[in-house]
Amino acid sequence: MKRPRLRAWLGLGLLAAGLCGLALSGDLLLHAGRLWAFYGLSLAGFGLLATAATSLPLRGAIVAAVLLRLVFLPVTPSLSDDVYRYLWDGQVQSAGASPYLYAPADPRLDEVQAAGPAGLRPLVNHPRLRTVYPPLAQALFRGVTRTAGAAGVGSVRGGVLLWKLVVGAADLLTAAAVWWLADARRRRQATVLYLLCPAVILQTWESAHLEVVAVGLTVAAAALLVRGRDWQAGVALGLAAAFKLTPAGLLLPALLGGRARPGRLLAGFVPAFVVPCLPYLLGGGGLGDAFGGAAGAGTEWTGTALLFSALTYALPARAAQLVCLAVFLGGAVWMARHLRGRAQTARVFAWTLTLLIACLPVVHAWYWLMPLTFGLVAGVWLPVVIGLVAPLPEAVTTRWPGGRVSTILGRR
Repeated sequence: MKRPRLRAWLGLGLLAAGLCGLALSGDLLLHAGRLWAFYGLSLAGFGLLATAATSLPLRGAIVAAVLLRLVFLPVTPSLSDDVYRYLWDGQVQSAGASPYLYAPADPRLDEVQAAGPAGLRPLVNHPRLRTVYPPLAQALFRGVTRTAGAAGVGSVRGGVLLWKLVVGAADLLTAAAVWWLADARRRRQATVLYLLCPAVILQTWESAHLEVVAVGLTVAAAALLVRGRDWQAGVALGLAAAFKLTPAGLLLPALLGGRARPGRLLAGFVPAFVVPCLPYLLGGGGLGDAFGGAAGAGTEWTGTALLFSALTYALPARAAQLVCLAVFLGGAVWMARHLRGRAQTARVFAWTLTLLIACLPVVHAWYWLMPLTFGLVAGVWLPVVIGLVAPLPEAVTTRWPGGRVSTILGRR
């Protein structure tokens, strides 16, 4: 098909058909065949669109992107139940307790259950494990819970809807950050492809994952680095790490390779990361125990971890973690020194994040949204392809006797 505009519109049509089919399919884990069929259709459409993205009018892409997001707004999340943990952590904080001190199943939180939305507590995943979400994410959980209560939508469904609007707004702001980061040659293509990326829409608007907030902050940090605004870049990266720890892995390529003045970057990063932690550290909120629990990742479940899962066939879990850490540090330093200069920021971030996710002891499909986004900006297609196909293993499922969902490809 030689006409780019025709390819673009046909791709958009296939993409829209696939996503609308997903939105109308009900529980995507119970109907895994529909997930594979409709998501596969959306991938085919996206692939066709990617060959002619600049032929699509930007205004038309924005309108289509908004409409395709809104069809998922009333959909109950089925690929993941993480949103209920977010709402639970917010409810615990609204009751005056720290979410880091007690697991959801702890009897000391029975009063929180009684005061919160009916039916929320049984929906929380891993109820015997304390939360590992960093303090800035916890602040957002608390804010959403309080806003839902003040607005009179304190039910579980109302909380999910409000949370989708919050992460949805972050998603659209991330699209603006993509435009800001990309160079003039790739700006329009990267923005259109981000706006119409089926993985972004599915993970953010169907599953309501918080990942996109950290993605937006990290993309903003990269854009500030490119412009030589090192202190502000450090602040944005520190806030991203205080929201989700993954962006902290980008300190190596940010500090090495002539991308920033280290002192100015760290002067922004350190307070932005530490200040949100202080209330939990100084108030005895159990934050240190929670981060210690995060260090045990991979001993309870692995998701679809790559290198770590392979290493555990021959090594104990702790040894496998150390090998993964060494591989990441060595690879990150090499890439930082090989891809030098501020102009290479998006590219080195894309490759570093790809290596980081590959080395993590716990990986889920939405973790790939960050390397995918930088891949779109920099034209690095490996993380884009991985991020696009990552939701499909969610269809390979089994249910535990209590109704919990677990992927066969990993222990969840």
